[in-house]
Amino acid sequence: MDTKTIAALLLKITGLVLIVYCVAQLPAFFAYTSLGYDFSIGQAIGAAAAALLPLTVLGLFLWFFPGTVANKIVSGTSEQSAPADTRSIELVALTILGVYLLTMGLVDVVRDIAFLIAIHRQDPGLTLIPASVVSRVAATIAELLIGAGLCVGAKGVSRVIERLRQTSQ
Repeated sequence: MDTKTIAALLLKITGLVLIVYCVAQLPAFFAYTSLGYDFSIGQAIGAAAAALLPLTVLGLFLWFFPGTVANKIVSGTSEQSAPADTRSIELVALTILGVYLLTMGLVDVVRDIAFLIAIHRQDPGLTLIPASVVSRVAATIAELLIGAGLCVGAKGVSRVIERLRQTSQ
């Protein structure tokens, strides 16, 4: 198995995990309709679509077209006789981790917005946002930044890891 084949397989698995995650998250969006938050079914469907539809589309894209993405991540020709290069696999893994963090961050953004709307509907005079919500928003921003950094700069992170390995030997 060459590096591009392994990368395509990992991307296909990532797509499947994203699809399963989106399906598993669907019930969480409908809790707002029955817990006194005054959300309609249409608003719950809209929030679920805003958060999960892009991730589902990304998962479907990774599932059906893993070779296209693998060709962008792994450079060089695909040779059956060449052994798999661990740096290339590491690069794919870092990119997949970045995609995971970005998708989780996007879901958290939509969930935090829905939560803030629910808080405002329960107490319209509330001017201060609870500390727990502020900390979740800060964690979500950090998650999005780290995910974007890994997606865009996976090659640089891989080089830093390689240098650290060389200095420790």
